[in-house]
Amino acid sequence: MTLLFVDSNAALSGQRIVWLRENLPGFTIVDFPEAKEAAAWIAKTDTLDILVTEAIFPSQETGFKLRDAARARFPHTRVLLTTRYDLSGFEAQIADALVLKDAPYKPEKLLERIRSLLAQPMEPNEAPPVMVTGTVLGNYQVLERLYIEKESETYRALQVAVQRPVALVLLKPEYLKKSDVVEKFKERERVKASLMHPRIAPLYEAGEVNGWQFYTRELPRGRSLTEIEMTDETLSERRLTEVLFGVAEAMQYATERGYHHRSLAPRDIYIDTEHQASIVNIFRPAVAEKREARADVRAFLELLRPVTAEGKARGLLQSLSEANHDWTRLLASLDDLRDDMRERSIVRKIEAESLPAGVRGRKPWWVWAAVVVILIVIAALGALMNGANFGSGSGGAVRPLEMVRIPAGEFEYQKNEKVRLPEFWISKHEVTIGQYAAFLAALKTAKPGAFDHPLQPKTKATHEPPQWPSSYAAAKSGATFNDEGITLNTPVTQVDWWDAYAFAKWKGQRLPTEQEWEKAARGEKGLRYPWGKQPLNNAANLGDDYNATPKSRGGKIDGYNLWAPITRVTKDVSPFGVCDMAGNVSEWTSGETQDGEWPAHPDFIDIKLPVVRGGHFGVKSNDQLLTDRRFPESANEATLARGFRTASSSAPPAKPKS
Repeated sequence: MTLLFVDSNAALSGQRIVWLRENLPGFTIVDFPEAKEAAAWIAKTDTLDILVTEAIFPSQETGFKLRDAARARFPHTRVLLTTRYDLSGFEAQIADALVLKDAPYKPEKLLERIRSLLAQPMEPNEAPPVMVTGTVLGNYQVLERLYIEKESETYRALQVAVQRPVALVLLKPEYLKKSDVVEKFKERERVKASLMHPRIAPLYEAGEVNGWQFYTRELPRGRSLTEIEMTDETLSERRLTEVLFGVAEAMQYATERGYHHRSLAPRDIYIDTEHQASIVNIFRPAVAEKREARADVRAFLELLRPVTAEGKARGLLQSLSEANHDWTRLLASLDDLRDDMRERSIVRKIEAESLPAGVRGRKPWWVWAAVVVILIVIAALGALMNGANFGSGSGGAVRPLEMVRIPAGEFEYQKNEKVRLPEFWISKHEVTIGQYAAFLAALKTAKPGAFDHPLQPKTKATHEPPQWPSSYAAAKSGATFNDEGITLNTPVTQVDWWDAYAFAKWKGQRLPTEQEWEKAARGEKGLRYPWGKQPLNNAANLGDDYNATPKSRGGKIDGYNLWAPITRVTKDVSPFGVCDMAGNVSEWTSGETQDGEWPAHPDFIDIKLPVVRGGHFGVKSNDQLLTDRRFPESANEATLARGFRTASSSAPPAKPKS
């Protein structure tokens, strides 16, 4: 086969050509940098199977002319258009060609699109439409032909009386005198009319006008998968799940009721602006040969691959394909995934909550203002009586930051990946309010920015968390904050990544990497929970008993509706003796490894963010508490359910002997 590659990008075209030659064995690759040279070659060559060309060249020549010249000589040439420009207004010229945006695109993406072209069936030159634009058929005016099938043609049309766009399916004239074909066409109408589902385009009307046989159906909302693929858009994990669920729901409903169908095609799947999917009514009278549901599901999943984003979305598609589901099992699996995503959304809402401090009942604002003032005065008096001891008051003495040694060696990371780490130390508990208060006090006499990260936003002027005066005063006096008891040994929360980094640097330490965090939590054998392989009902402070309503009665399982002090007795202890890795509050990490670079967001590979690890008081118990990698909106994000702990590559200083 012969492939003509026309690319004026001098910096990248050489790499792309090498990639094509290495990955398309049996192909003859011919390349030119300009449209004029390519056109001259097309005029002389004896064969051309695939044309890959820029849609618009810097010289303002177009690949559309190249496409037309190629198909004039070789009607079956498949075409892929690449572009570094916005092609709005060129929709008519694009026609049926695939489009690959040059951002710049990766060679792998180019190869994927070429293979998509090769997978398309070779169709003969299309006959002109039976119905020309403007033809009136009963109450319908034909607008344009959408596609052709063996016995019918489908048009976009307008139902004139109500000005409603519809799809009009017309039996081809050569079959009108074949009674068996006409009867089969009418039987197909009856089958389609009998199937009603909100995600399947309904049949509107079956008609016969002047001898023409036709029926009309709904044009589903949104754009077809074919149209979306031409724009080079991709679906994130969440959006992909919604689309897959919508199609699976429709297919499971129909197939469970015995409806036969043809194969799904990209033109049959429509996605609206809210990423809800629906399908064309592809159902028809049953035939003797039964379809294999698992094969149909695999073929359907493959249709989504070109519009699936890299990262989590691509991984989800692959795992569903490997599961070899039929429609019922696919729907059940996607239903579980959606529940999990809803749970994650609820968790994010919990994390984002910022409730007024000490809310109890509907007392006037000035009452609570007075309470806060009183707490601050009490705290100040305590400080005067006890000097610089941040453990004064009924909030209890501040527990010092205790470090735990994690020995060097191999451990199981994520899903059965073996990783070797050198020896390191990690704090036994999450950093507390009392410990953080000492840091804030030290900042008052330190050089401005002494502990800040080099990339910290210039707009960030303080490391003091939101509502710090009232929460710290409540912690010192052992009062309540957000209707939960709080002490100086409660984990500090509402700190962003820059705050956590600065505290760790002040301590002469750093934030743990993801790998260090996971080894400290799961041990060398990769336990599912810090305490072992089996769940324990009340081992960790998690969200199975969380209640977001004021004056709630949450915490019936683990004793705490929100955070819990590190001084309590807990079973949430890892094999190395590190506490609260499964629950209490989630924690910032520095990056996956010690190279200091944040990982790329799975849905937006050009965005790098620090990762949050561990469950918290709002997350329900599950078996991925220690392996789930949660990406925040940004490093500036600070929530009520997130804190941090510190780590070090060297042993902490020895305590002086008394």
